[in-house]
Parts: sequence; structure tokens; C-alpha cells
Amino acid sequence: HYHYQIIMEASSTDYEHGKPTEGMCCLCTMEDITEEDQNYVEYQSYPSMTWQPAQFELCVVQQLLDTQFQQYVDRVKKTDCQAELRRLLASGPPIYVSDKVALPLAEEETDTHVCKLWFAVDGQERTAKLKGAVEGEEREKLWNELKEFIIVEGKEEGDDEDDDDEKKK
Repeated sequence: HYHYQIIMEASSTDYEHGKPTEGMCCLCTMEDITEEDQNYVEYQSYPSMTWQPAQFELCVVQQLLDTQFQQYVDRVKKTDCQAELRRLLASGPPIYVSDKVALPLAEEETDTHVCKLWFAVDGQERTAKLKGAVEGEEREKLWNELKEFIIVEGKEEGDDEDDDDEKKK
């Protein structure tokens, strides 16, 4: 166990990040991802700690970091579709950047989230935590508040009577 810890620390700090492949382009903007443009991003999945090239360019990854949490909260509050609401609330408020297509987890069965990002533009590793995201007790509190939208927003007064009327017809 101790030996494993040392390997993980060494790999996370001494990892040699790559370069974009020839012809690589962003799945969102369709812009080329090149060394010259310095728009290449890598991401690390947890707990495998595997680094992979992102299929989005830097500006799109940054946009996700800045907006994904608030967009989630807004969608929960504004959707009028109960199925979407249940899907959104199933996993709770997001903490880390995610995109199934452009940032797939390295080990689908065991990895839980993207934990770090590396931007070629400055050569720095940074957290993949979303702007505004909350964790622990604060996240539980928010999740519980948002779950109330199923009950409060989902059933208008009189919905039950309408169902009964339908059955009688």
C-alpha cells in the first residue's frame, strides 16, 4: 500500500504531458487543436490517475469549468419535465467538470470523475472542480433543496383530482 502511494505521487508530479496529435480538432468548435494555438488540454481520471487528451479545446474546457455547475442548478429549477428533473437529481449537484464524449473516464468501470486538468498554454496542472461547486455538507444541503422541486414544482394543486377524473372516464 505504501509503495503504491509513492508511485502515485511521483506519477502525478513528474508526469510528462503530451502534445496534440496531427489533425486533432475540438468536438465542440471544430477548431484545430495545435501546439501553435496552445489550446491543448489533458485531463486526469480518479482513482486510476490516468491522463488523457481532452477532445475539447482550451476555451471550451474553461467554459465548462466556469458554467457547468450553475447550468445544472438552473436546469433543475427551470425544467418542466419531471423525467429530466429526476435524471438531474439522481447523481446530485456536479463537483467536477465532465463530458461523456470529450472527457470520457479512463477506467469506465472504476473511475468516478475527472480530478485534474493540464493546460498546454501554461504547462500547469489545476483542479477540475467547477466554479461555484460545493462539497460535503453544503452539497447535501443544496441537493436536498433541489429535490424539493420534484414535489413542489412537480405537482400542481389539483393534479391528483385530475388523475382521478381521467380514471373515471
